[in-house]
Amino acid sequence: MRPSLYACLVVASATSAAAWGGGGGVACDETDASAASLVAALKRSDYACAAKIASAVDSTDLAVNEALMELRSAEQKLKEVRTALTDAQGQGDPSKKMAPAHQWAQSGDEIFVSVKFAHKWDAPATLVGEGDVDAVEFASDKVLVKAHKGSKRFDLEIETLRDIDPDASSWVAASVGRMTLTLRKAAAQKEWWPRLNKGKTKPSNQGVWWDKQELYDAEKEEVQKNEKADAPPRGLAAKLAAKKKAGGSAPAAAEKDDYDDVGGLLQEAPDEETEDKPERAPLTEAVKRAEKRRQLAAKAAKKEKEKVAEDGRAAAAQAQARTKLNMEDVDEHLALVYKQIEADVQKDARDPLFNPTDVPEEFPDVEEAAAFLKKRAKRSKKKESSSSDAPSEDGDAKPKKKRKSKKKKEL
Repeated sequence: MRPSLYACLVVASATSAAAWGGGGGVACDETDASAASLVAALKRSDYACAAKIASAVDSTDLAVNEALMELRSAEQKLKEVRTALTDAQGQGDPSKKMAPAHQWAQSGDEIFVSVKFAHKWDAPATLVGEGDVDAVEFASDKVLVKAHKGSKRFDLEIETLRDIDPDASSWVAASVGRMTLTLRKAAAQKEWWPRLNKGKTKPSNQGVWWDKQELYDAEKEEVQKNEKADAPPRGLAAKLAAKKKAGGSAPAAAEKDDYDDVGGLLQEAPDEETEDKPERAPLTEAVKRAEKRRQLAAKAAKKEKEKVAEDGRAAAAQAQARTKLNMEDVDEHLALVYKQIEADVQKDARDPLFNPTDVPEEFPDVEEAAAFLKKRAKRSKKKESSSSDAPSEDGDAKPKKKRKSKKKKEL
């Protein structure tokens, strides 16, 4: 337990008095340059006298070890004084406070915030325990976390994008240096927030809690679908709906300025009287068809993105599997090396000319080495074969059949 500031100051005062005053009235006998007198000077905190004796003490004296232990004890006391003073300064200095790194995820009715007491997520966490958390406050539009560890002060303030229910929100200490906040959304029905903070600028040490968010991906699609269905029409669709509800007909050419001219669709074409040219459809029908085409294009692009993402995940899984096999291969090879080195010990002891110093590349005394080397050679050959069949930089593959047919032709 850290000593109080008063106790540490008492130690500091005694140490300073000894250093400047010469040991509280005890005379320093510099002629007695023994390890025992050095220990005595250190015990009474007479560091000035101890320094004079230490310069002449016999280093072979067994009591020197005791003197070193006394010195370490004094250093620890000074360290405690320094820590207490630093803590006292840090409590009132706003510049010593930092906002901890945090990641967030959400479900339809809750927000989850994982807090790490460090200035950024990939930095080591300060060992803040549950007893070091000073306050966690929930308001309808704000969350406040305060904690400390030594001279470090942590203040996290999140002004939420939308209201939360303070009474239904909670927090729990995770592993040392971390905590988890659970914020209940105040909305009566499930909703999906586009961001956590009310401000549009995201804090530099805030990220997405992907491991947690993946658990609610299916719910996200359902909630967003319901939100879109319940949302009122906007833009041109809202104007067309209002016109239809009022019982009016399609907008005339003179009224088209009241509508959004998306991509020039409402721009009138020049009057051209051509017998073969079909009659132009009403502008509203053309706009509806264009909107439907845009929706189809967006849907196709979404499917293409999903396929690209799926291909990426599959490629990553394959790369991870290959990496695991390669790591196992390296470990198996290392085990064979160790066995061969053990076998070489007996040879080295019997044969004075056998003095191995390098890492063995062959394993004549290891029985399972043959099967391993055969398996490695087969894997290497397969890898070379697949790389030779890979497309060239121009994208053209060079199959083996063409090369074989070329050899036959030369013969």
